[in-house]
Amino acid sequence: MMRIVILCLSVLSWLGSVAWGWAAEIDDIYALADQKRFPEAMTRLEGYLQKNPKDAQGRFLKGLILTEQKRPDDAIAVFKALSSDHPNLPEPYNNLAVLYAEKGMYEEASESLKKAIRTHPSYATAHENLGDIYSKMASQAYSKALALDAQNRAAQTKLDMIRKLFAQQGTDGGGMPEPKAAEPKAAVAGVAPAAVAAAAPAAAPAPPTAAPDDAASSQAKAEVERSVQQWVKDWSEKNTSGYLSAYSSRFQVPSPFGNRAAWESRRSQVLGQPGDIRVSISDVKVSMLNPGRAQAVFKQEYWSPTYQDSVKKTLSMVLEDGRWKILRESSGG
Repeated sequence: MMRIVILCLSVLSWLGSVAWGWAAEIDDIYALADQKRFPEAMTRLEGYLQKNPKDAQGRFLKGLILTEQKRPDDAIAVFKALSSDHPNLPEPYNNLAVLYAEKGMYEEASESLKKAIRTHPSYATAHENLGDIYSKMASQAYSKALALDAQNRAAQTKLDMIRKLFAQQGTDGGGMPEPKAAEPKAAVAGVAPAAVAAAAPAAAPAPPTAAPDDAASSQAKAEVERSVQQWVKDWSEKNTSGYLSAYSSRFQVPSPFGNRAAWESRRSQVLGQPGDIRVSISDVKVSMLNPGRAQAVFKQEYWSPTYQDSVKKTLSMVLEDGRWKILRESSGG
């Protein structure tokens, strides 16, 4: 099953060269897209790209939104232009391939995936997608052979084996993968059509085990939750430096604070007041939006001698300098 990559990790690292205000703006637009508010996200994004027409991250996001809006031709144009301007980024090539495959343009899809692999030989998603493309092309070739010679038992056997292979992955009745948007999935290197057929199991499949991407996602979620729990601990223990270090350098300070310094000064003052405070969280749910961004939602209980509350808290988390940090926080009843 072919996979669209939903965020370009290489592009994420470019945020260090973007003005903080612009970085915050593009992150807000990503948040709208994460919530599937695509028309609103696209309106904001068009304004952003007018100010930053060469911004790769914004252009990549535009291609993703167009894909979600079922506008494949427009999305292809965006990813093609991005690949031309940034030929060393593998992700636009991968997404181009998925869009080509949806249109039945398998030769173009395979060439695009080969370019992705040339730029990034260890790019597992592209290898897996290339294997799916080869399988589809092989299926078509075997079907053609059978149309010309219905007694060709070798072609029939190979076609059946490919269909069984993909039937185990829950694909449609034809047994062949259809592209769809999904998280990047680790996979073994791409294989040629004959090898795909030979790899099909003759016996019933073994019980399913956790896929590599599931393990990676579980590990990332655990790391996010540990960061949140450490933030709660530092807050409860009034460890000001630890508490403030839990926030990203791009943390969006709440109103009425005009800047990070004013917000930090106030938080330091509050934590320095005499008396204990108690902070606890429960029902923690972590969602991985992409390999570099996550969202943690939980119930938060706060107690101090002068104030108590119980709220639903949402933290938008970003991976920064090898650590998950708070980019935005919001509370509800």
